[in-house]
Amino acid sequence: MYGTLRASAHKGHRASRSRIARSVAIAIGITLLSPMYAANTGSINANKKITYKTYALRALNNDYHQFNCLLKLYTKESNWRPNARNGSHYGIPQGRSTYLAKVNGYKQIDWGLKYIYARHKTPCGAWQHFKKRNWH
Repeated sequence: MYGTLRASAHKGHRASRSRIARSVAIAIGITLLSPMYAANTGSINANKKITYKTYALRALNNDYHQFNCLLKLYTKESNWRPNARNGSHYGIPQGRSTYLAKVNGYKQIDWGLKYIYARHKTPCGAWQHFKKRNWH
């Protein structure tokens, strides 16, 4: 019995490592295919170039599941463009705050994540809402 438990635990560990490796590969691919932007926030070294997507992933503490939901959401909303505008909605998160029209993409992501956590609890919650109602 001990050997059976040990073998099944080993298989489960291998499966989770496989999922993590796949997620990392996807994130690296996204990062490599995205245009680079100079960061200008206090939390990131301004001398290094970082994409908005990489910034968002780091803001989510490298939670690839939540990042995947945010990736889909912001791709639909603005295609990750900080200058995107749809009526009275601005920036990457397409919020109704004129603040978003005045700040850089990194601050827009910070604002958008605060909004998501206050209203939907998680980026995946916001994505589920968006799929049902076409807004978040």
